[in-house]
Amino acid sequence: MANDSKNIGSIVERYSKALLELSIESKNMEEVQKDIQNIMDLIETSEDFRRVLKSPILSRNDQKQIIEKVFSKISISKMVLKFFIVVSTNRRSFIIDRICKRFLEMEKDYKGEVRAEIISTEAPEKDILSKIEKIIKDTIKSEVNLTYKIDKSIIGGYILNIGSVMLDGSIKSKLQGLRVLMKGTK
Repeated sequence: MANDSKNIGSIVERYSKALLELSIESKNMEEVQKDIQNIMDLIETSEDFRRVLKSPILSRNDQKQIIEKVFSKISISKMVLKFFIVVSTNRRSFIIDRICKRFLEMEKDYKGEVRAEIISTEAPEKDILSKIEKIIKDTIKSEVNLTYKIDKSIIGGYILNIGSVMLDGSIKSKLQGLRVLMKGTK
């Protein structure tokens, strides 16, 4: 099973790299990035479409036709459409979400952007996000792509991930730290 996961990971890597190289070669990286983001948004919001992509029952042709129709409705470029038709023809539709996610990571690495994510219990205001992004940008002297995620389980505070560094100022982690300290006082 672990070997299958490793094989899938390398397949995702190859497809993502191929898409990145296609977008560089065709000089339309921004358009491809927008297309991939639209596909990711569609996958995240449509349970039915996720089922189609993951279905082992549908034939290659059925999956290809569904992908073609759905992607044409969200205005995907011909190059990206053809790419994912090849992916579905090769019976790899079930990893389209992973290919998209990995492509976006590779694209940011290619551009030299650092990814940062802030996790909080509610959506931060845009001006606060801008200030945080500027502070990070000034500190690391690099372009920053700051996103946010809402996670009610952290109770309050925030978690800031910058690349592989995590700054955890959440109430949940502080409570866990206190719990560990309290166990030591028995």
